[in-house]
Amino acid sequence: MRVKTLLYLSILFLFICPVFGQTSIKGKVVDERNQPLAGASVLIKSTKKGTTSNADGSFTLSVQPGTKLIISAVGYDTYEMAAGSNMAIKLNVDNKLLNDVVITGVGVATSKKRVAIDVASVNTKDFAKSATGSIEQALTGQIAGAQIQQNGGTPGSGYNIILRGINSLGNSNPLILVDGVQVLDLTSLDPSNVERVEVVKGAAGGTLYGAQGANGVIQVFTKKGSINSKLNINASSKVSVDNILQGNNILAQNHHYITDVAGNILNSSGNIISRDATGAWADPAVPDPGTSPATVNNKTYGLPTFNHVDQAFRQALTTNHSISLTGGGNSIDYAFTMSRIDQEDVFSNKYSRNNISANLGFQLFKGFTFRSSTQAIVGNNNLLNGNRFAVLNAYPWVDLNWRDSTGHRAIKTSAASNQNNSLSEQEWHSTTNQSLSIVQNFNLNYKINRFVEVDFKYGLNYSNRNGADIYQNQTFALQSSLHWGTDRQGSIRNSNSTDTYKNALSTVYLKTDFLKDFHSKIPIRTVTQISYDWRSDKFASYYAQGVQLPTYPPTNINVAAIKTAGDNNNAFTTFGVLVNQTIDYANLFGISAGFRSDYSSEFGAGSKPFTFPRASVYFRPSELMGNTFITDWKLRVAYGEAGIQPDRYQRQVTFDVMPLGSSVALSLPNVASNSNLRVQVSKEFETGTDVSFNIFSGNWFHKATFSGTYWKRTSSDIIQQANVSASSGFGNRVDNLTTISSKGVDLSLDASVYNSPDIIWNLGVRVGFAHSKIDKISNGLDIISGDFALRQGQSLGLFYGQTPLHSVTQLQVDGKTPYITAANQQFYTLVNGSVVDTRTNAVKLTAANDLSVMGNAYPDFTASMFNNVTLFKKLTISFQFDWIHGNSIYNETRQWLYSPAGGSGGSGGVSADFDKQITINGKTGAFVNYYQSLYNLVKPTSTFVEDGSFVRLRDVSITYDLTEKLHIRWLKRLAVTASGRNLLTITKYSGLDPENTAAVDSQGNTLNGIGVSKGVDFFGVPNLKSYQFGVNIGF
Repeated sequence: MRVKTLLYLSILFLFICPVFGQTSIKGKVVDERNQPLAGASVLIKSTKKGTTSNADGSFTLSVQPGTKLIISAVGYDTYEMAAGSNMAIKLNVDNKLLNDVVITGVGVATSKKRVAIDVASVNTKDFAKSATGSIEQALTGQIAGAQIQQNGGTPGSGYNIILRGINSLGNSNPLILVDGVQVLDLTSLDPSNVERVEVVKGAAGGTLYGAQGANGVIQVFTKKGSINSKLNINASSKVSVDNILQGNNILAQNHHYITDVAGNILNSSGNIISRDATGAWADPAVPDPGTSPATVNNKTYGLPTFNHVDQAFRQALTTNHSISLTGGGNSIDYAFTMSRIDQEDVFSNKYSRNNISANLGFQLFKGFTFRSSTQAIVGNNNLLNGNRFAVLNAYPWVDLNWRDSTGHRAIKTSAASNQNNSLSEQEWHSTTNQSLSIVQNFNLNYKINRFVEVDFKYGLNYSNRNGADIYQNQTFALQSSLHWGTDRQGSIRNSNSTDTYKNALSTVYLKTDFLKDFHSKIPIRTVTQISYDWRSDKFASYYAQGVQLPTYPPTNINVAAIKTAGDNNNAFTTFGVLVNQTIDYANLFGISAGFRSDYSSEFGAGSKPFTFPRASVYFRPSELMGNTFITDWKLRVAYGEAGIQPDRYQRQVTFDVMPLGSSVALSLPNVASNSNLRVQVSKEFETGTDVSFNIFSGNWFHKATFSGTYWKRTSSDIIQQANVSASSGFGNRVDNLTTISSKGVDLSLDASVYNSPDIIWNLGVRVGFAHSKIDKISNGLDIISGDFALRQGQSLGLFYGQTPLHSVTQLQVDGKTPYITAANQQFYTLVNGSVVDTRTNAVKLTAANDLSVMGNAYPDFTASMFNNVTLFKKLTISFQFDWIHGNSIYNETRQWLYSPAGGSGGSGGVSADFDKQITINGKTGAFVNYYQSLYNLVKPTSTFVEDGSFVRLRDVSITYDLTEKLHIRWLKRLAVTASGRNLLTITKYSGLDPENTAAVDSQGNTLNGIGVSKGVDFFGVPNLKSYQFGVNIGF
């Protein structure tokens, strides 16, 4: 009996000891800034037992002392430690997972695992090493479905940004936010001051931004310091050598001018061409195309020729320096960044920009933080035009750098020319452009308790620009028929503009956690967001101009003979309310719904709000699977509406002001206003999946993540200009008349190709498909503008014009009458698929009223692939390829080079096509009439629509970390980088740069209201090929 009793007592002792051994331990979890971390998970290792931290970061847990605990939170490194008394736990931000927490489009910091929309996040570590001057350059190719292309190689030039296809007939640029508040410009922001960038690509995620969010949203998060951290200093310096991309040779090497027996080129008087004392060459004589249809372009030049592209565009130098200081004290964190970029233009002069940033955070008392972020941007440039038109159209024997007896370059390079020598501009024309931008953000955040959080943001974007534009008096220039500027006696124009944009955003968050707050067994978390958003913009500009200046200094408006002045002012206000409710069931599924309702000074009648609803759902099957292959799997569906507001004063009657003698006159503009204009509304549905999986257990293909999204959008009430009767006194009237539908797929793949202690190889692929179609035009009729057309029921971005006949029996537009009568068809033949008159060697084109679709400016898809390989933790090699496929380019430059050269035209540039031989009616030669007949007075012609697809080596870099080699205690990092940008382009396009296109007409004038922002190559400055060397030092 005693033995049994002792046995029972021993067994009872074994069970009771652990219970009595357990104690209630307490602790607090904070982030690297010593801010409380609410919701951090504190688990007993190898079990599911544990707790979560409260709003103040505190937790209580019953556990045996010394037990291993695992502490984790979304976006932070996981931490393991032994249980003890009064535990103080600091979690550092997990840079690898930083992109897994997003804010844009969801309103509050949320794990990507619980986000039901497609949000792209790019960390600065993913920025291309060759991206020197702008955030757009760093984002190029990083985001599936985002087309980001620079407008040209001129320093400071803007970018064309299209997220998920075309959404309107006007501006396609997305809303730009910095730390939650709107700003006006992305290009001038300092990339070295950026922590990460988030992108919402459509209305499904843009509803939170209401009547401003239909084109998508790009939000920049700036760098911050850390509380109780030492001073960290990071400095970088980079130098870049830049040259324009020259692609193919676009000018002919031979000529067809009249020559003597010795091969000397003759003028119309039969004399050998020569240059006069002013620098103008006599124009060469050309054979009469009517009497000499067999003229061929096969003569070599008997005098020196010059490469005008090389003469016009120099090798330029860019330097970029930055330094940042971060750290913090007991209740403050700070980050200061200063940078300067100096960029020479490949054409002339230079551009510079200075950025100074200060980001200060204060923990004033428990739960209450205040943050101030200030950016000052000072820009200066004296850039000139750099147009390639006159450069490429000059006779090849013209030396553009030749100087006359006064030391000036010739303005007019040939007797009949009406184009100025581009290189002479800087001798007579000077500009000075200065800019100051202030981006100021204030943020007050108060976590009252674990249920209520109040947040207030106020942003100010102030921009001031001053310009001085001077054309010197050219009275004493040796050439009198051409001059720079509007008047030969010169002019001066001073201008100033100020833009003040304000944004205030007040938000209340109501949060609950059923497990923690109500001791429920149902793992539901809820977040209710209520926001009031107010925005205001005021713009004012003026100019003063003086024309006809004296030949002596000083140069100012007071000494001008004719003086004029003018100004322009506009203002805009909008405000709205957002209500959004999110409910999550553990990490398994969640639903979110809400609406945004906006008022605006631009709304028709200015009285009724426009309301934009949204809803989204996600479900994570991986929570139920327990699969070691698929580590995370999310299905998501979202619907949202967002808007694009009318332009300034489109709903109000305005007047144009003009001088009338000593008084002024008022007149109505050509486009009538519309008091009932509505907001352009985009309704978007998207569905997709995000999957993370472990492929193999070894070093190869250890893990990968895939994201795919299908989206479909309808944009209605799009504003369009419609013709009105002449009796109305207007030419057009704006109205909500057009509907555009779009659809597409965005795909992203990131994979660890190989991972070992000595070698790490990561691969990324981004692919975006997008297609936009015009569903409705007001009257169903085609709208033709320049080389483009809007056609109901067809794709957006169409090139539309005349085409060569493809059959000698082809009928005219009436479907009955042949272009070529039966009796004359014997004189025509097919050459390269086009009908040619064998009597004149000229191509036969369709009539001006018989037009057809020639191509499309938008690609079928865009793709990028980037690889990053790190060897022995010291050497990193990375490269990025971008692929644009399926788009067409209208080569307006090439068409102009088909124009008749020589004679009285004064144009000497001849396309390289003129050197290509063709066979007509059994005779082979480079027939001039064949090519010149396609010139067609630069009317849209299908011959000049080319395949614009290309693959470009966007970035390649090699970085070596020297830190361990030097063994310097105070040196945290020293790395050197050699990189290149745009080093290789694979394309069938015949021009210099398939990426340098715009939406312009045959004279280079910008086209508006046709839903196209690119596609025409018109003598622009190509993008740059760059070689760079940089150093990064950390202390």
